[in-house]
Amino acid sequence: MQGLTLKTKLLGMTAITVIAMAILFAVLLISGKQQMLEDREAKVRNLVEVAHTTLSFYDKEVKEGRLALPDAQKAASTAIGNMRYDKVEYFWIHDLQHVMVMHPIKPELNGKQLDQLKDKQGKLFFAEMNKVVRSSGAGFVDYYWPKPGSDEGVPKISYVMGFEPWGWVIGSGIYIDDVDAKFRSDALKMALWGVSICGF
Repeated sequence: MQGLTLKTKLLGMTAITVIAMAILFAVLLISGKQQMLEDREAKVRNLVEVAHTTLSFYDKEVKEGRLALPDAQKAASTAIGNMRYDKVEYFWIHDLQHVMVMHPIKPELNGKQLDQLKDKQGKLFFAEMNKVVRSSGAGFVDYYWPKPGSDEGVPKISYVMGFEPWGWVIGSGIYIDDVDAKFRSDALKMALWGVSICGF
């Protein structure tokens, strides 16, 4: 009886340890994923703000009489269309009437109306972007969008920022599928580590 009681106590202590480790691992994983998302959101926001200064530069050229507005807009659109970061990431420009001004990856969208464009979940994401810009001047919008070279929409979060003098919106985004993939990979590694520690 004494042996059974001791065994029960040991099993109980082991169960408590396993539960505590599971909670700790879950907190670490969730915190790590959230931090990764926040870091990448901060990065894309900063980059959009930097690209936004290109519009300000060309607008100043117009106001000081060195460029006509159409020429300035064309030059600004071309300059921003050529910008890249992380090798493949890009910026696009649409306007507050939901018309695509410039998309470097999908030029077939240029000049097209976007207010009825939906992602695979049915979200009118360009309409949502303009809603955010009209209400707050800038902000994040989540939706599904294909990666370059693919037609399959994947989770994406974009930061959009309005440029009031021209009625334009400049944006760029981060894909979330690789964040989710890293989360799953880290979860598997922690699970295997926990199993090895517990001696199962």
